[in-house]
This record gives sequence, structure tokens and C-alpha cells, in this order.
Amino acid sequence: MPDKIREVCAYIRVSTHMQEELSPEAQVRLLKEYASANNMIITQVYQDLGISGTKALKRPGFQSMIADCKSKEHPYDAVLVWKFSRFARNQEESIVYKSLLKKENVDVVSVSEPLPDGFIGSLVERIFEWMDEYYSIRLSGEVKRGMAQKALQGGYQGRMPLGYYKDGSAVPSIVNDEALLVKRIFKMYIEKNGNPSDIAIILNKEGIRNKQGHIFDAKKINYIINNPFYIGKVRWNYYNSSLKSFNTDNDVIIADGKHEPIIDINTWEQAQALYKLNKEKYKLRGRRRGNAGMKHWLSGILRCSECGGPMTYGKNAGRNVSVPFFQCSRRSKGRCSTSSYINAVKAEETALNALKEITSGKRINYKKPEISETDSETASLIKLELAKLDSREKRIKEAYINGIDSIEEYKENKLAMQKQRDFLNLQLEKAMSCIQNIATVDYEENIRKSLDNVIQMIETRPDAYIDIGTALNEHVSKIVYNKKEDHMTFYMY
Repeated sequence: MPDKIREVCAYIRVSTHMQEELSPEAQVRLLKEYASANNMIITQVYQDLGISGTKALKRPGFQSMIADCKSKEHPYDAVLVWKFSRFARNQEESIVYKSLLKKENVDVVSVSEPLPDGFIGSLVERIFEWMDEYYSIRLSGEVKRGMAQKALQGGYQGRMPLGYYKDGSAVPSIVNDEALLVKRIFKMYIEKNGNPSDIAIILNKEGIRNKQGHIFDAKKINYIINNPFYIGKVRWNYYNSSLKSFNTDNDVIIADGKHEPIIDINTWEQAQALYKLNKEKYKLRGRRRGNAGMKHWLSGILRCSECGGPMTYGKNAGRNVSVPFFQCSRRSKGRCSTSSYINAVKAEETALNALKEITSGKRINYKKPEISETDSETASLIKLELAKLDSREKRIKEAYINGIDSIEEYKENKLAMQKQRDFLNLQLEKAMSCIQNIATVDYEENIRKSLDNVIQMIETRPDAYIDIGTALNEHVSKIVYNKKEDHMTFYMY
């Protein structure tokens, strides 16, 4: 009997530095030669070009390959790579992903680094992984040291901020129109006592956009105010993208740049003093507020009529008696120009009266979801699994015809899939029966009973925010509050 043909995939990765690497084309050629000589067929090639191998999650081609290998179809018996370093340079990730593939009976084969069988082979493979990780760490360290040294010498790295333009290796030059906007932002920040939200609202109303063409918000304004580039400095290592957090002052490098400043030192220092003062105020306010004050049954469902954004629940700070309220969340970020402030007690009364008015009416206007087979998530998933079974049955038949599986293996696989098909068909019948039962329910009466239950809970258990909110969401998709008209509109479904 001829050797079993193994269906495999190939993985190609080329980093940005390209010191010791082959081109993607050369890697594919070597992998195909190896497959041909070892009774393998490459049916798919996955690639990550210009991407480092230290972080597997940042390699889309790699992740797609892993997902396919884990799929129920089990399309591959092995993954071919030019070197183990193409698979991963991080030993921990390499072991994790190789173990994951091993559970799926998928081997990782390096065509240029053959391994002996048994324990010695595993040991040699670990040595390869150690060497790859050491090389990656050393290279990363050298790159970071080079970037740090460049920053210390006033070199420019990364995207140019608003107000500047850089062509190649030249010193950044000022963009006059953008520079005027930067100066205006600093001036407004000082005049408005350090309120970035108000600045964002004004700029957005005027149709002014940032360097990327997006609207301004408080975060973008604060970034401009805190960027020392505008006083002729270069800042490096300010943000850690891996941890998604700002680095400490000890890790940040700030050096004199060679570019012309836009902001004078006096203006800069005034803005920084205001920023630090307001930052301390917000910290104190956050400590007083607590988590309990952020919960309410209208949270998440009450919306601003101006921008459609959610209205968040809070309490006015700095008063003897705290006053709970709702306000558009985008207002505080400078993304909504209208204040939708409403006292929480008034919001509760308005919503409660509206609910009573809805349930007391002869008719309730609502948008009823169309009941069809596709509306049942369970039924859809079951049908998807049945379709996969059809494809798999064709593949095992082809495997038998092509001599990959024996007649015994073919019969065993076919019997197992028939059992699974019978089980899925039974579950599909149950799911379709549930859909028919839903279709016969008096939908309007169901809404009326649900809203009556909500009203009862509000009147008897007003602090049961989670229970009330859950019941309200059953048939109310959103409540839009229009401050100008002092009106709430309920959207039912």
C-alpha cells in the first residue's frame, strides 16, 4: 500500500529587518520542494510579511492558520515553515501554539532544521526556540537603544503632530494654518480655565477637524496641550502600546529638538499649571463619587436626542446634598454640543408617567420582530453544522477514493457523522417548534404585562436597579430625551 499523502499548509513570515531571511518566494519554493519529496501536498499558504514574530496575536496570517487548523474540518496534518523562527521567536508562545496544534494532530515541521526522533528531537527543538528568542530579545534591545539615542540627540520618530510636516529625513517644518489652530487651542485652554470639552465643542461646531480629519474631543485637546513638541522638544517612549498605558516620567525621554517651536514658554507653563490643577480636582471628585452612584435603571437605555449618545448617571460634587442627574456622556468629552442635563428624580417621574400612559392606552405602538427561521440563532447554528457535515462527508469519500482512508475507516467515519446528523436534526426540530410557539403569542398583551411589571417594581422596589433595567430592556430598546421639548420618546419592540 502506498504511503499516505499528507495534506499540509505552509506558513511564510518575513520581518521588517530582513537580516538573515529568505524572500517569501524563496521560502515557498523550498517548502514545495520539501513537500514533494516527502509525499505531502500544500493546499494553502499563509503569510505575514513585514511583521515581527515576537507577538503571535499581531500576526493575522498566523492567527488565521491556527484557527483553520483547529476547525472541525481538520484540513491539515502539518504546518511547514522554512525555520522554526518563522513560526515564533518567543519560546513561550512557540510552546503554547505547538502544543495546541499537537492536540489537533498537526505537526510543525522546519524544512531547514530536521529533528531526530524521540527525546533528543524535543531537546534540539527547545534549543532552537531558545536561540530564536535570544536573537529576538537582543535585536529588540538594540533597536530600542538606537531609538533612545536618536531621541536624546533630538531625532524625530513617529507621526508628526498637528502643526508640523516632515519630508523624509528633513527637520520638521511648520504648517502655517495648522500652527494657527494650535495657538488658538492653547489660548482657549487658558481663557476657559483648562476645559478641553468646551474647546472641542467649539471647534467641532465650526467644522474644524484634526490632522487625521476626525472631530476633536477632550482627549485630543489634552494631548495637544501636553505635547512638548510645540515648544521645540522631542518626546520619546511616552506610551506603551503593548500595555496600553502611559510610561512613568523616568522612562520618558525629552530632549531639545531642531525644529521651530509654535508655542512660547510662558503660554506653555500657564497651560501645564492649569492641566495639573484640574487633574487633581478630577482625582478628588472620583474618590467621593463611588461606584454605587453610577447605577440606575435608566442607565444605558436613556439617550440624548441631539447626538444619540447614552446619558450617564452621576451626582453633582461639591454640594452639601448630592443631586443625582443624567447627562449626555458625549457632552463631557466635547463630542455633543447640547446639554441634555436632567435631574434624576424628574427623569424617573417622567419615565414612570410615560410607562403608565403607554399601558393605559388601547393600543401600543411597537415594532414587532419578524419571526422566521433565520431569526432563531439556535436554528441557524444547527443548520450551519449540518452544512459542515455535508462538506465533510464529501471529503471523507474523496479520501477513500484517493486511497487515503481504508474502507473500514470510511465506514466508521460515515457512521459517526450519521449519528451526529440524527442528533442535529432532532435539535433543529425542537428549535423550529419554539419559533412556532413564539409566533402564536399575543405580542401586544405580552408587552403590556411586562411594562406593568416594570411599573410595579419602580413603585415598590425603586432601588432594584438591575431587576428594573433588565425588565425594561425586554420591550424598550431606548428612551430618547429631548431637553428643548422636555419630552421622552419610548422605542418599543
